[in-house]
This record gives sequence, C-alpha cells and structure tokens, in this order.
Amino acid sequence: MYAPRQVNDPSDSPDRIPRWLIPAAAVACLVYLAAELFLVGGLGFPLDDSWIHLQFARNLAAGQGLSYNPGELVTGSTAPLWTALLAPLFLLPGSVVAWTKLLGIAFHLAGVAVAWRLGRELGLGRGLAGLAAILMLTTSWLVWSALSGMEIPLFIFLSLSGILLHLREREQPERPPLAVPILAVAALARPEGLLLVVLALFDRLLVFEREEDGPLLWRRPALRPVVVGALLAILTLAGPVLFYRWAGGSWLPTTFGAKGGDFRRLVPNLSYVYTVIGVWFRAQPFLSLLAGAG
Repeated sequence: MYAPRQVNDPSDSPDRIPRWLIPAAAVACLVYLAAELFLVGGLGFPLDDSWIHLQFARNLAAGQGLSYNPGELVTGSTAPLWTALLAPLFLLPGSVVAWTKLLGIAFHLAGVAVAWRLGRELGLGRGLAGLAAILMLTTSWLVWSALSGMEIPLFIFLSLSGILLHLREREQPERPPLAVPILAVAALARPEGLLLVVLALFDRLLVFEREEDGPLLWRRPALRPVVVGALLAILTLAGPVLFYRWAGGSWLPTTFGAKGGDFRRLVPNLSYVYTVIGVWFRAQPFLSLLAGAG
C-alpha cells in the first residue's frame, strides 16, 4: 500500500527535480574518478567481468555476434542489453574505457533523478525525497558501480523507472501497461529483474476497496492490463531467450548454471548472507538498522 501524491495539493511546489541534485551526484562520481587516477595513475576497471563485457561488445560491434572469441557465439552474458549499449562505444574516437565510464555515470545520474521522482510519487515532500536521493548518490557501492564498467547503474535506472511507472499505472488504470515491459528490459541488464516483473503482475491483481465503516475487501481487478503487460514482457524477453536456446541449447545463459546451480540450493548460505549484510551495513549503517526494524 502507498499514499499517492495528490496532484491538486495547493501546498505542493512544482514537481521539478532540484537543481542541485544532478551536479551533486556528478561531483560524487568525479571524487571517485579522481581517487582512481591518483591511486592507479590511469583509467581501468576493478573487475574481470567489466573487461569481459567489453570483449563481447567489441565482437558485437565488429559484426561477430554475441561472442567472446570472434565468430563463436556463446551464451555467457547475463546482461545482453549492457553489451549492446557498449558496442557503439567502439565506434567512437578515444578510449573506450573512458566512454564506458561516462555511460555508467550518465545512468547513475539518471537513476538518482528517478529515485527523487519515486520518492515524490510515494508521497514524500521535496525535502524527504531529496534525502532519499542524497542517500543514493552518496552510497559508496553505487558510486563505485557507476565507474566500474558494469551494468549496475543501467539496471537501477530501469528498475526504478519501472517501479515509478507501475505506481502511476496503479493510480490511473487507464494508462497503457508499460511498467511490466520496462521491468522486463531491466531483466536484460540483470536477470534478477525477472522477480520485479512477477511482483508487478501480482501487484496489479491486488485491488482493494473499503465501503463506509466496512472492512477492506478485495475487488476483482481489470485483467486486460495484466494480460497485455505480460504479453509485452514476453515479447521483450523472447529474443534473448530464443538466442540462448539456439546458441547454447538451454533457455538460460551458461553463467546461470555456473552461479545458480540449477536451484540446488534453495536456502542461501549463511556466510554469504552475512557478507551481503556487511556490504549493506558499511555503505548505509543507519538505513540497514532501520530496515531490520521494518
């Protein structure tokens, strides 16, 4: 449940992104970039995966398809959308590493802006929405990811955009059901976006109404937007899924089997959970404690 923002609220100022927001996010990225140049002496990436993305993108730009070795099609990329966006960078003059970092920064800035709009859509005032955006633009791992050559900023931008649009479609059911396909596009950046697709479709079925002094009752929702949204999501994902099947013999990329283990481990490893919580806590200790309190 959420409290939609009242458009006709006279106390509301114009719903514009604060002027300081994007420059502040850019400054945070520049600080990390300056630290990289000082410590390393040049531009680079911190992970092997970043260079693997570029290798796939290089071959794609050269007309060799989605391959690591030229001409040998493989299903090793779980982020085909990010690979496709990196490919045109090889056609630009200068360092592809610099262009990749600029692309990551651009998506990070866009994600911060969408985070502010999402806060406003959830009923937050301009101050609290600004605080939410500040917490995002100062979260160390998110700023790091903007310069890492990875698909994380793209996924955050698309997933937050899909959630924002989903809330608006919930408030105005007559709108075209575009949130679900946008979340499906986010799944082409990181496969966990599929969970957002499922949750969005399920949430469209949760329609409640309360009569005067009566209990909150479920009301049968309009099924057409749900069906249309699901079909659009299927069409969005059909191309990559069919490619995985054709090139690799599986509906999923090979890296899923290596990392996911075909769902053999239904309960996460406790040491892994401890590590993840540690990452959250170091980046945002107060929010981590508040999340534990609900």
